Parts: sequence; structure tokens; C-alpha cells
Amino acid sequence: MNTRRIIALFGLAVVAVMVVSACAGKSKREVPANAIAVVGSDVILRSQYDTLLAQSKLQYAQAKTPFPALGSADYESIRNQIVNSLVQSAAYRQKAADMGIKVSSAEVDASLKQGIATKFKGNQSKYEAWLKKENLTEQQIKDSISQDLSDQRVYAQLTQSAKVSKSDIQKYYDGHKSNYKVGESRAVSHILVKSKAQAEGIYLQLKAGADFAKLAKKYSTDSTTKSSGGSLGVMEKARLVPSFAKVLFALKTGTFSKPVETSYGWHVILATGPIKPAHTQSLSEASATIEQTLLSEKQQQAVTDWVAKANKYGKDNTTYATGFEPPKSSTSTPLATTTTP
Repeated sequence: MNTRRIIALFGLAVVAVMVVSACAGKSKREVPANAIAVVGSDVILRSQYDTLLAQSKLQYAQAKTPFPALGSADYESIRNQIVNSLVQSAAYRQKAADMGIKVSSAEVDASLKQGIATKFKGNQSKYEAWLKKENLTEQQIKDSISQDLSDQRVYAQLTQSAKVSKSDIQKYYDGHKSNYKVGESRAVSHILVKSKAQAEGIYLQLKAGADFAKLAKKYSTDSTTKSSGGSLGVMEKARLVPSFAKVLFALKTGTFSKPVETSYGWHVILATGPIKPAHTQSLSEASATIEQTLLSEKQQQAVTDWVAKANKYGKDNTTYATGFEPPKSSTSTPLATTTTP
């Protein structure tokens, strides 16, 4: 079982770890008799742990696999993952609240309603039968949706704050100029078919004045280019199959070739642009790509840093009941960023 159990619900991934916590007030470091841990101001009840353990047993039963014996290493591993998932969920929720992130019951209800409509075509009876089969309660599903929505908002808030400056782009470009070397290239379209006979028939139609793009849409077996009239865009000579490249770079702009065979089949090639000599992209040409690269890196780092802080908060502010302490090597799972219904 993953640290934060994932169940296929409504055709998407929904976190199925619910943390229905009770405020422990001034005794937040003291674990009540009916709990397994206290995380900050949240109490994780024993009933929550038992529910997830029962679900894990159900999964084993459905897979017709014996559940690990009490006290075995595998059993301890399952127990530790359940405890860690509950503690982590509580820590994440509290740190999300520190960011001002809240999920209303109305939003959860709306998401649940949409999920039932999508997965079960709005059939409440089928939804309830599914809950029974999976040994889940509706409250668990609502808690899962709430957690998922909270995680998405944390992710959105963290990534929206990531910015890339012009100086960042310049610095990256200066340090990675070799990445922006472009070999001899040319814009090209093609029609790919399986047989030489069919390729020759297409070639004759083109000679008779047929439209290349229309023939590509009608005959080409290249599903990625046929809808765009066979356009491959600008291709570097060195990246092309030699027999294809030899013909393409010998054509005059706007002309098409006789059938050419490669390992992919038979091609009729159209040179749609002039030959461009090898060169290094300028900063302005590479800027958009660099900006996206740096933005993705900064966004990921922002999420990674937040997760690390949330995990540390959980580690530093959790008291466990006897028998539920995690092993010293226990690790945490990164923030989930799934999509709600």
C-alpha cells in the first residue's frame, strides 16, 4: 500500500486517506486512549487506522493473496505505511491552512456529485454498491476529495509564485550555448504509405496537379502528420534517415520527390522551405524554451521545498501511541497533484 493510498474513483486518482481529526487543545502532545498519534493540534483516531488496515486486507483478499501475519516484517511495513500516510495528511493539511487554503463542504459535495455523474452516470444505487464493494464510506470519499482539492491549491499557489527573469534566461543561455546548435535543416512534408505501387500512384496524382495536403490526409499512414497535410515541420538533416535526407536536401523548394523507401515504408517528399545552414540559435530564438525549462525547475523546487518543510513539521510535531512509532528509516511521499472530477 502506498503511503497515501490511491483508489481509482470516478475515473481518476483520488487520495483515500482520510484524516478526520479532533482538536486536542492544550493536551496536543498527549495521545488519547482511542488514538494512535497526535500531529500538531490533530488527533489521529485508532478507528481511522483500523479502517485503512481493513481496506488493505480487502485488497489482499481480492488479489487472493494471504495477508501478512501479525508481527511479520510485511505486516509491520503495512502498518508503518498507514500510520505515515495519516500523519502526513494531517501535516499537509495544517501547512496548507497556514497558507490560507481552505476547502468548503459545498466544493466537496459538488465534486462528489460530478464524480458520481461521470463514473456512475448519476446512479446513486451503483455508487453506493461500489462503496460497499470497496469497504468505503461516503465520508472517506469526501475526505479524500477535500485532501485532493487542498493539494491542488497548494500546488497552484506554490507554482504561481515561481518567476523567471530575463537575467535568469541570459545566464542559462550563456552557460548552455552548445544545446542550441542547429544543424543544416529544412521544412518538409511527406506522404507515407506501405507499398511502392501506392506511392507511385500518389506521385502520378501530384504530377497531374493534385493537392499534396489533401492526398496526405487521405492516404498517409503517418497518424501524427496526416491531419496537418503531412507536415513534419523543420527537420535537421542529421536527424533524418539518410535515404530520406539525401532526397529532401536535393529538391528545389516547393517540389516533390519520386517514391523513396525507408524502414518506415514508402514516402513522397515535399520540400516546403529553403535549406537553412547550420547555426546556433540566438537568445531571442531560444528564450521561450529556456524560460519554460527554468520555470518548470523553479516550480518543482518550490513544491519540493514545501513538501520537505511539511514533512519536517510532521516529524517534529507528532507524538505516537506505543506500538505505532515509525522506524528511523521512515520516508515520506511527495505532495499529490491529482485532478478532481
